[in-house]
Amino acid sequence: MVAHSCKSQHFGRPRYVGNLSRDVTEVLILQLFSQIGPCKSCKMITEHTSNDPYCFVEFYEHRDAAAALAAMNGRKILGKEVKVNWATTPSSQKKDTSNHFHVFVGDLSPEITTEDIKSAFAPFGKISIAHKNGQDLEG
Repeated sequence: MVAHSCKSQHFGRPRYVGNLSRDVTEVLILQLFSQIGPCKSCKMITEHTSNDPYCFVEFYEHRDAAAALAAMNGRKILGKEVKVNWATTPSSQKKDTSNHFHVFVGDLSPEITTEDIKSAFAPFGKISIAHKNGQDLEG
């Protein structure tokens, strides 16, 4: 494997490379994709299921990543036509909610409104949603 140094900042997301043969290795992917431009990393995902392996290739430069998408999508590697695309966040991974807290308050008087709940908790910080009796109030 050839190490490349680069002084510029990394731009863009990694490339998703799918529909790979089980014989494809990270070394082979790096050899092929490095012909387009210096690669920062390659992470191969091999599951022990019926799914084909896939990997994520990261480039130092956005232009090289875009060129890899154009040059490699649909090409055959070890007899299989690979799919190359921009990597995306799986839908199961939502935005970071580590600083979000959920407070449930029960047995409220029927006269209490969603606005009352929001007002009561406002001194403690931003409220994203207050909920009472099927009514949502976005904050």
